[in-house]
Amino acid sequence: MRGNEDSLKVGAVAKAAGVGVQALHYYERLGLLPKPKRSAANYRLYSSEAIRRVRFIKKAQAVGLTLEETKEILDLKDRGRAPCRKVAELGEKHLREIEVRLTQLRGYRRALEQALGAWTKENAPERKCAGEFCDLIERLP
Repeated sequence: MRGNEDSLKVGAVAKAAGVGVQALHYYERLGLLPKPKRSAANYRLYSSEAIRRVRFIKKAQAVGLTLEETKEILDLKDRGRAPCRKVAELGEKHLREIEVRLTQLRGYRRALEQALGAWTKENAPERKCAGEFCDLIERLP
């Protein structure tokens, strides 16, 4: 072992990276984190690079990448290849998916807005909700 560089226990890495210990174990099982060395007492011992890697994983998730996609990027880097082209490809894919989702959400918003307006006008405060569950939801397209 080289001083402190490869001697960070799982709790210290989790705290520094802003994740739970179980997340680190999960990333390890998925192959996102390399299997750490073990101490004589069988504790996992991570290098400081593990913190950077976990932070990268969390940032990738924040921009919409799946763990599988993130693994593809990390695998490229681990094999000495530049992952930027893959990142751009995935970014473009996610932008297209976001646009589709935004279109759907705008449609849902319009439908809900219309349904709420009609329902409010039709239902006097004393009237009970009609429909099997709630006609406000059941009448949505």
